[in-house]
Amino acid sequence: MKVSLLFPPTWHPSQPYLSLPSLTGFLHQGGVSDVSQRDLGIELLDRMLTKSYAAQVYQQLIGKQRELERSQSGETGHGSREHYSKVADSLDRFVYLEERIELAKETLRGEGFYDLDAYRGSLFMIDKWLELVSSIYFPTRLTVVDNQFGNYSIYSSKDLMKVIQDDAQNPYRSLFRDLFIPSIVKDRPDLIGVSITATSQIIPGLTLCKLIKETAPDLHITIGGSIFTRLVDNIRRCPNLFELADDIVVFEGETALLELVNQLAGKKDYSKVPNLIYRKDGKITVNQPFYSENVNQLPAPNYDGFPLDRYLSPEPVLPIQFSRGCYYKDCAFCALTLDHQNFRQKDPGRTVDELEWLSQRYGARNFFFTDECFALAPTKRLCQQITEKQLKVRWTCEMRFEKNLTRDLLASMREAGCLKIVFGLESFNQRVMDLMKKGIKQEWVRRISNDCVDLGIAVHCYIIVGFPTETEPEALDTMNFIVENAKLNESFGFSCQPCLFDLEKEAPIMSDPAAYGIRRIMRPSSEDLSLGFFYEVQGGMTPDQAETLYQHVYERISEVVCELPFNYSMADGLLYIARAKEEAAQAPQPIGL
Repeated sequence: MKVSLLFPPTWHPSQPYLSLPSLTGFLHQGGVSDVSQRDLGIELLDRMLTKSYAAQVYQQLIGKQRELERSQSGETGHGSREHYSKVADSLDRFVYLEERIELAKETLRGEGFYDLDAYRGSLFMIDKWLELVSSIYFPTRLTVVDNQFGNYSIYSSKDLMKVIQDDAQNPYRSLFRDLFIPSIVKDRPDLIGVSITATSQIIPGLTLCKLIKETAPDLHITIGGSIFTRLVDNIRRCPNLFELADDIVVFEGETALLELVNQLAGKKDYSKVPNLIYRKDGKITVNQPFYSENVNQLPAPNYDGFPLDRYLSPEPVLPIQFSRGCYYKDCAFCALTLDHQNFRQKDPGRTVDELEWLSQRYGARNFFFTDECFALAPTKRLCQQITEKQLKVRWTCEMRFEKNLTRDLLASMREAGCLKIVFGLESFNQRVMDLMKKGIKQEWVRRISNDCVDLGIAVHCYIIVGFPTETEPEALDTMNFIVENAKLNESFGFSCQPCLFDLEKEAPIMSDPAAYGIRRIMRPSSEDLSLGFFYEVQGGMTPDQAETLYQHVYERISEVVCELPFNYSMADGLLYIARAKEEAAQAPQPIGL
């Protein structure tokens, strides 16, 4: 059996994503050796940042300008006067940008990455180039890490079925047809797996499926990824999705994909495949109960075939997992626990072996633990074994501001190579913390953040603005903790990401909204794939007031927190911190008297 695994645009360009390497490793372990995997996102970006592609873009711009000179409709939108202006402006800027895009790409792949001005300038140049390309498809806007498709909603199956067929506003149709579809189809795989894990991948991913089906209707396409896991109930009511793919895997995909491959090679009894959603005789079936993997039986992720030299960073930062799920499941706002139904911890020794294997096989020193939250006791054992083996690795992870997260444990983590910890602070107002059921205290936050800074571990804080019943002064308590804490915000590598509260369908708050001051919940009928809801509150800020304050909080924090690279990418930030540590270690030490 031949399996082809595809990761569509768009994801952060400096590191691979974990899903395909995890599946590839598991399939190999299960006896499926003919597996190819491609990160189409980085392949596409690499191709778009070339002078040969620029020559094609120039001809497209000229053609679009002539078309719009003959016919314009309205002031704004596709085919409008504004569209013509965008194209004309792109032609004016074309030569300047075309001469610099390859240099920008190579700068980020070399030592220039560590020059902050060069780093910022290169990202800016790439973004402006993508804006130029986007003008052909206006109002669509491509960026390095995201895309917007005008009036099309990614939460409407009706809109999705339209945009994936829209040559005028969907650039991925022509890009995929020219660059990817011929090679994908030529291999004639028995199964094509498409991993859609972020909202930015929904339209590119479904467009990819549509084009493959148009070219080779007999190829079996399976969609997977956390986006669809959260939409299990919605999928039952969206039969048109099965025009694009034969089936969908939700929750964890390793055993499901292996069993699907076995069924395709045998009796094709899809009822035997765990976590599978499929349509048969016009009926959509969801195979339950949902299956969770034994994490201690999972192999190390396999990055063979990934173009690690094409990512926009000077050396690879590889994702890895120490656990699945979250040991603390009480946070009222969090729907992430749905992705992994229960918490499972991998043996620390097994994880250390994976780190060692990945380091040797791919020459990697930098690792990004994707765990939702590191548990304390296993972390202590992990760090002890990394230190005992003398592994020269640098890594980042997520943790909670736990009472028992001691300075000694943090020191052990730093000795084992931990350079940054990501914390979900959410609020620094105790009433709001308690309502969120965070299970943390202000004094623990102060102590742990101070300990991290003292020990040379960079800190990242996620904060939420607009939790139901939160008042403006309470939200400002959180902002002020960040902006007035000079020890924290001036520490090297510190970052903070404010988020506007979003009422998500699987969050614990949805089980008793009234307890959180929510009196009404709404969702437009057209948004049949929505992950969130509109709502009204009985007290505190309204959603509109929260959004206004969020803009203020975001701007104020941006004034004191270095956005690039630390707020832009955890992987990029890890590399910057690691370089700073290396330079500090190599600096001449003062001679004592």
